[in-house]
Amino acid sequence: MKVACIQPEISSTKQECYSEIKRLLKKLLDNEEKCRVVCLPERWVPLLDDLPKNLQKERGQDYQFVKNLAEEHSINFISGAIWEKRDSLEKPNITSYYFSENGEEIGRQDKLHLYSYEREQFEAGKELNLFQLDNSKFAILICFDMAFYETPRLAAEHGADLLFSPTQIREEGMHNWNIYLQARALENRIPVIACNSVGTFLKRRFLGKSKIISFVKNFVSPSKLKIVEGPKDSGYLFDEIDLKFPRKIRKIRLNEKIEKNNINVINK
Repeated sequence: MKVACIQPEISSTKQECYSEIKRLLKKLLDNEEKCRVVCLPERWVPLLDDLPKNLQKERGQDYQFVKNLAEEHSINFISGAIWEKRDSLEKPNITSYYFSENGEEIGRQDKLHLYSYEREQFEAGKELNLFQLDNSKFAILICFDMAFYETPRLAAEHGADLLFSPTQIREEGMHNWNIYLQARALENRIPVIACNSVGTFLKRRFLGKSKIISFVKNFVSPSKLKIVEGPKDSGYLFDEIDLKFPRKIRKIRLNEKIEKNNINVINK
């Protein structure tokens, strides 16, 4: 499967951000053939100090922008993360939408693990969704969701072939992020596509360097990772991922797992 991350540098206005995504998408489609799905970072629009001004209504402007891109260019799209206020909930959600190549909303994934200040401001998701794409399934794990082994493992155990992760990792967190991504890929024998934000906002630098992590064929024990990294500035990342081989080694890995309830913990 041919996949891509678009990591646009965040400008001071939303319209400039929209224009940059359009520019990068055109460049991607002009240079790479038959890309099946594009993922955006967790944040790709300006972040204002006043939280309510960053919120969208449910299926608002940012939603419509990505939906139109999917339909116009006939490509499957993962929206990154959108801060939206739903009438049915007291707090807003951080959510990622998946659109088909016809611009149809297939579903959305709310962020399950809220980071730091997010726990006070947002409503955490309670469901992990698996989405169908061709003959494979994938999960969307938004940023901090990749820092905990349970969510990627649940996705793998329930048939996911890919993990997409829209992220917003600042400069100081890049080292840990690289470890998390490789660990999640290795412990589940599953490819990971992680798209990171680019730019400086709220006095923090975000360096991009999105990752597409897959597996070198025929390296079973130990497995050998193939890591393709994006630029440090505005740009895109593209690669073709083999899904058949990871299915084989994932089956082996999951059969090797010992259920924690079968392990006695003894304090001495």
